[in-house]
Amino acid sequence: MKMIGLLGLLASAAVQAQVTLPLPEAYPTLLGVSCGGVNVTSYVTGFDANGYIRGEVYAWTRCGASGRGGGYHAQTYQSWHTIVWDMRQNYKVLPYDNMVPDPAFTATDAYGNSIRNTCSVTTDGQPACVASAYIYYAPPTMTPISDTVTVSPVCGQ
Repeated sequence: MKMIGLLGLLASAAVQAQVTLPLPEAYPTLLGVSCGGVNVTSYVTGFDANGYIRGEVYAWTRCGASGRGGGYHAQTYQSWHTIVWDMRQNYKVLPYDNMVPDPAFTATDAYGNSIRNTCSVTTDGQPACVASAYIYYAPPTMTPISDTVTVSPVCGQ
């Protein structure tokens, strides 16, 4: 009976869940204007000292208009934000920390949780990426992210 319990414990420890890290509403949270929709790209950039996942979010939309004298002029609106996730997929959006994300970035923390950027095509010079994580273990002592949690401003791996 003890052997079955041990095998069950080992099997549950090896279970992982790949998740696409959640994002806030693109409009109006990330970008205050929308012309036919807002495009969003998310990146992970590392784990901070608290074990939170750090990343960047890029949002953009393009609005078109005919100008005086004819011709078509398009205006692109864009914004960058820093975002922090905990292992339970709660998140907090912060002012942009000017970290340039690496589309090929991957990292693994001390618990075996791994993060990566999955990128496809490039749109307007920006790779279309999705930040994802494989969550093996969420430490019970990790405080869930909320508006009252102080988040470390420096990214570390």
